[in-house]
Amino acid sequence: MNEQRLTAPELVEELRSSLDADTGWIPALAGVEGPNGLPEGVGLTEVAGALRDFAAADIPASVARQLERAAESAASALAGDDSSTYGHLGTAYAYVLQARRAASEIAP
Repeated sequence: MNEQRLTAPELVEELRSSLDADTGWIPALAGVEGPNGLPEGVGLTEVAGALRDFAAADIPASVARQLERAAESAASALAGDDSSTYGHLGTAYAYVLQARRAASEIAP
């Protein structure tokens, strides 16, 4: 089995796409009263901030906990050196996937 790992830029794009203003599942979960989603092309700084904003929004607690952890990991990627950045990004992505799973278990 020859699986390809996502690169660091691809992980950032996966995180950003979850927060996309038009198609992201996180802004859709928060609704019109929640924080704004992100446009294409923003960087990790904006992604980490948006994850933090959505974690504090009026969303189910189980999802918010995972998004808060994702935000912490994304922020750690910003502060880390090159050798630790990829691991932090992977952790943030894993938390976003767990948040999506938690959201799907709640939704009717």
